[in-house]
Amino acid sequence: MATHPKPTGEPVVLGYPAAGIAAPLPSTTAYTYATPRPDPYYADPRTGAAFSANHNLLLYRILIAAAVAFLLVGFISFFLWLFLRPSAPVFIVSSATVSAFNISSPYGPSPQLSSSFNLALNVSNPNKKMGVNYFHVAAAVAYDGVILAETALSPFYQEGRTFTTLQATLTTRQEYVGLDVARGMSRDRATSGAVRFDVIVEAWVWFKTSAWSTSSSVMKVYCEGISISLINETVTSGSMAGPTKQCQVNIGW
Repeated sequence: MATHPKPTGEPVVLGYPAAGIAAPLPSTTAYTYATPRPDPYYADPRTGAAFSANHNLLLYRILIAAAVAFLLVGFISFFLWLFLRPSAPVFIVSSATVSAFNISSPYGPSPQLSSSFNLALNVSNPNKKMGVNYFHVAAAVAYDGVILAETALSPFYQEGRTFTTLQATLTTRQEYVGLDVARGMSRDRATSGAVRFDVIVEAWVWFKTSAWSTSSSVMKVYCEGISISLINETVTSGSMAGPTKQCQVNIGW
């Protein structure tokens, strides 16, 4: 026959501790785990930090590459300029004539000029290895800084160490020239039998070799003091007096 334990008078505990009974203390030998520190180069992509760092690094490398390329091109251009530095073309007025020259009322209130100038300019390229391109070419005749006539000329190319001649015809027909210009030319004719004109040539030029070329620059040619014989006020034509005249050439490099 089965026997049952005798009651002891103490409550039976099932599940959570019963009231009045203290819970067991935690173990003092529990394993502690240190949380690892985040790597700044491999940050959580959800924060955008990794993408920003890579993007900045790419921009930095692009800027460095662009700066190196710019310096390299600059050094190459500089050394090419030193070894292949072009000399300016040489312009010489070899012939100058005028016909149908007439100043109406030189001492009146509105003097007018009619004329036809014919010019010949010898142009030589002194560079051995560089050709010259001339475009937007224009020629003018002036007196005392005042343009009397001007015309456009055809563009052309000139090989190194070559020579060519520019022909230009400039006409005016009853153009107002001002009292100072009209009286000055009339005075020159009366005192010296000649009038001193200035010839001006302007063009855009660039020099080139087979492997290198300069940028386009403005060239201005000044041929001052071209004396044309006009013996008196009744003579309507004349030609260049004296030898040929070399011009001053300026290029805005």
